[in-house]
This record gives sequence, structure tokens and C-alpha cells, in this order.
Amino acid sequence: MAVTEFEKTRWFRITALATAVVLAGIAVALVVDNQRRQAALTHVRIAGGGFLFYYRLGEIRAGITVIVQKPTPSQSRLVARFENPAGGAPVEVETRLRHGEQRYGLETPPLTGVVKGRPYAVELRLYDYGGREPMEVQHTTITSELDADASPKGPLTVGPGYHRPQQGPPQPAPQ
Repeated sequence: MAVTEFEKTRWFRITALATAVVLAGIAVALVVDNQRRQAALTHVRIAGGGFLFYYRLGEIRAGITVIVQKPTPSQSRLVARFENPAGGAPVEVETRLRHGEQRYGLETPPLTGVVKGRPYAVELRLYDYGGREPMEVQHTTITSELDADASPKGPLTVGPGYHRPQQGPPQPAPQ
């Protein structure tokens, strides 16, 4: 009886050791695969974009959504350059990356001259904190499904929550 108990114990030890070796091999394979995938990813990616028609305000804006895919230095800058539908210099929008945030939306000021079906170029640049040369540059296009004529010329609603701050010195209140 003592010999058979010894054999059972020995078989258990061999099986436990083999299981531990297989699990360690799987863990190493997963770590190596994850490192390979992370190396292939860009820091950020453009998830989508398009034109935003704010009909109540009578404004058309362009925007993109950017997703952070792998760790990026805090306080890095995202700079998006949108082709100006009215012609002239591109419209540039900038934001800083904040720790823990994964999604960023970059939206232009109001635009004019948007043409239905025409692709407009968008360039996204990622700069390190204080960097002058971009870490990454990505390009995409956005296309409007409506002409600028579809948007009203001015705001449809005037009142609290729908007005824009006045430019210049404040006007005195009527007496």
C-alpha cells in the first residue's frame, strides 16, 4: 500500500509541475503578443468626423472625434487643421491631452460655404509637451450631406441659452 500512495503523490507532483509550466508559457505568450500589438498602434486615431448643422443657431461647424489608443505623455497637444470651405487659410483647433481621458472632440468655429458631397481635408497632429515637431500626423476627409443653403442665415431662436456673447465693450443697460 505504501508504494501505491507514493506513486499517486509522485504523479500529482508531475502533473502540477507540467500545469504550472504550461500556464507560465501561456502568460509569456500573452505578454509578448500584447507588446507587439501596442507597438503597432498609433498613439491616437481618428474615430470619426463630419459637419454639424446647428439649425437653431444658424451655424455649421466641422468636427472630429479622436481616441487615445496607447499611453501618451500628459499635456501633449492635439492640433487639427480643417480645410476651410470658404477658401483661405485652414481652420486650426487645438486641445491638450489630460490624464485618464480617452476621447477628445475637436470642433471648428462656425463655417461658411460648405458644399454637399465635396470631401474636405482634415489633418491631425500630435505634439509632445513643448514639442515643435509632431509625434504623429494623420489625414482624413469629411463630407457634408447638406449644402450651406440648408442652414438658416441667422438664429431661429433668440433668448437665454441661444445667444452668443457680445464682442467689444459691454453695452450699458437701457434705463
